[in-house]
Amino acid sequence: MMLTPETYQADYASKLPGSGLPWLADLRADAAARFAATGLPDRKVEAWRYTDLKPIKDQIFARHDTKLGTVPPALLANNNRLVFNNGKLLESMTDLPEGVQLLGMAQVMSVAPELIADHLGQLAALKDLPLPSLNQAMSQDGYVLVLQPGAKLAQPIEILFLNHTGASYPRNLILAGEGSEAAVIEHYRGQDDETYVVNAVTEIFAGPGADVRRYKIQRESQLSNHIATVAGQFTDGARFENFDLNLGGRLARSEIHVALQGRDAAANLNGIYLLRDRQHCDNAINMDHVVGATNSHQDYRGILDDRSHGVFQGKITVRPDAQGIEGHQLNKTLLLSDKAEMDSKPELEILADDVKCSHGATVGELDETGLFYLRSRGIPEWEARRLLMTAFVAQTLDKIADQDVRGIMDRLVTDWMAS
Repeated sequence: MMLTPETYQADYASKLPGSGLPWLADLRADAAARFAATGLPDRKVEAWRYTDLKPIKDQIFARHDTKLGTVPPALLANNNRLVFNNGKLLESMTDLPEGVQLLGMAQVMSVAPELIADHLGQLAALKDLPLPSLNQAMSQDGYVLVLQPGAKLAQPIEILFLNHTGASYPRNLILAGEGSEAAVIEHYRGQDDETYVVNAVTEIFAGPGADVRRYKIQRESQLSNHIATVAGQFTDGARFENFDLNLGGRLARSEIHVALQGRDAAANLNGIYLLRDRQHCDNAINMDHVVGATNSHQDYRGILDDRSHGVFQGKITVRPDAQGIEGHQLNKTLLLSDKAEMDSKPELEILADDVKCSHGATVGELDETGLFYLRSRGIPEWEARRLLMTAFVAQTLDKIADQDVRGIMDRLVTDWMAS
């Protein structure tokens, strides 16, 4: 189907939550027009050089049915969880402290649109990107987390997205006031025999001294297509930790745009991708040091088996007046098969003089010396290989600040290796 401003207004606009809000209708119409003008990016676009979106071309407007699969147990023992089914809020279980609101996006549009009016769709990094524009035009729901100044969440929140048919467009928004703290787990799950598309967007606005930690666990169907874009702006002293664990999906892309706009702001972006069969996973990062005295670190590691394909595209930009910054980037990948493929493209754009920046990328096989040593100690080959793989990803897992989340990630990685 070809999307045009006319077909969008006729087929979609009036059916979306909040369609009666003029500012929201204009925001969506503008996003639809931008997507209609460009369509899906092809491999001639540098940012999509390694990832072919042709497989999803005929699926991005597919309708989904109302069936519901089994809702899995919560990852954590607390009750702070929202569950979405094909992009629409299904259930809410929350026990939150004063100063914290966790709501569905459609709910907010209905009862308190003023919470989001000044922030939704306002990040410049997303406005010229086709897939976030399509998300803005088509989204029916998502989560909204509002942290008043000084509010602190002692335990992480889990946002579970169950997906099984059609195309879904979760739109999420985190508003973190000055000195607030929160951790969010975005958990994407699907049925192994289902084909569908998820195009999710999370926007983050962090005030001075805010501490935001976002963890994504991607366990989509092995036949699915998963695209998740995160964008955030961070003011003086704000902290951002992001960790992506990519396990599922036939085609997956995790795209991150971070702007460090205040002195002493910092971002730690880390991830692990574990691929087999013909899975394809693309991690694309744009780290923008807008002002001086800001710091960023990236550490992405992957293990590829069979005919899988991994991609890492990481860019650090240092603006002309951003003196005294540190920006470091590392990408390491293990290939377990001679048919697996990895493309790594680290990039630095430095327009200031007083900086400490580095990047590195390695692609290799399991250490044969280490494997031989373990085998010589009587350890079976399969166990020796698992130990080496575990040690390889442990350095990245250790960067997860929340120990409960660290335990969840460690278990999922162990399960993947055991299978």
